[in-house]
Amino acid sequence: MKYDIVGKTIGLRKMKIDDCEKIVEWRNNERVRERYVYREKFSLEAQQKYYKEQVQTKNVFQYMICELNNNDRAIGSVVFKDYKLSDRQIEYGLFIGEDDTIGKGYGKETAQLSMELGFEKFEVDRIISSIFCDNIPSLVIHIKAGMLPCMILHDVECTDGERKDMIILEAKRKNT
Repeated sequence: MKYDIVGKTIGLRKMKIDDCEKIVEWRNNERVRERYVYREKFSLEAQQKYYKEQVQTKNVFQYMICELNNNDRAIGSVVFKDYKLSDRQIEYGLFIGEDDTIGKGYGKETAQLSMELGFEKFEVDRIISSIFCDNIPSLVIHIKAGMLPCMILHDVECTDGERKDMIILEAKRKNT
């Protein structure tokens, strides 16, 4: 398996068209869906269109999170978006899709690897992530991985009409 970055227990590889089916399955999982602003059901056709129009054109950069000790099984995804080198910033998000991998530390390791990959690949000085205030596990893993809260967005409206507060976290490139 060719990975873009490897940690102790997981590796991140570029998403392929064949991964669309898994993305649809995961994003339709209520545990995952409730953590997003966009909460509509995913379809395979729409995900394949997104892949062709967004991922293949490099408007977004999507990676699969894979377990190294389990035949490289894909367990979730990382997306980098809103990339403008002139701004020296990129936004990223992750989700763990496989329910049986929750609580194993993969989220924190993915966050750490994602920041490392983001700073190296995209040559940015700042990586941000938007997380709902009630998503305590995600906030905790991102803070443990080195991100810090920098802004609160109040009353963000989700596609199902629910309004929630969101925290923007940031990681800045360390001067070495």
